[in-house]
Amino acid sequence: MFYYFCASLPSLTPGKSPKMSVADFDGLAREQVSPAEFELLRQCSLTVGRDPGESAGKPPMLAEMIRFEQYLRTRIAQRRSVKEDDKAAALPDPAEYFSEVDLGVAQAAAAADPAEREKLIDRIRWRRLDDLEVGHEFDFEQLCIYRMRLSILDKYRSRNADAGREIFNAAVDRISSEAPAPEQQTHTSMSQGA
Repeated sequence: MFYYFCASLPSLTPGKSPKMSVADFDGLAREQVSPAEFELLRQCSLTVGRDPGESAGKPPMLAEMIRFEQYLRTRIAQRRSVKEDDKAAALPDPAEYFSEVDLGVAQAAAAADPAEREKLIDRIRWRRLDDLEVGHEFDFEQLCIYRMRLSILDKYRSRNADAGREIFNAAVDRISSEAPAPEQQTHTSMSQGA
């Protein structure tokens, strides 16, 4: 049933800009799947709630991805809550289930650049989607995985180093121009103390 739709979608490669956005995909999917399937498909995103029961009643692959994303976010939060001195001792046991997540989160936490941390975490997501895709060619589950992969790639679509630098510099200039000059701060604090 989904063969032609799945076959018509451009391939997705980690780190490369996709030829379509999630919104473009949704527009195509709305025409190709039933309204109930479309509503399920729209739930395939990186945004998940904290409720452990959120995966209940979902198709198995979607439920698994929701549980995985909740686990990933929990491990990230746990890692962030550990004091700097204790981070070396907080490395997970490699034999633990989802140890790739734990080790990946530890690597991401060690990355100094926030953008690099985010890329490492997205690589973990991508590998999990690779695992979930096995045995799902040209079916609804493949469409779910495709939409989640698009969600990952869409995060990087509008990022541009030059534009980011301009925004940052504008913010610094605005903050600098709004802050009183150092001699004004000293004069103001002296007159308040008198």
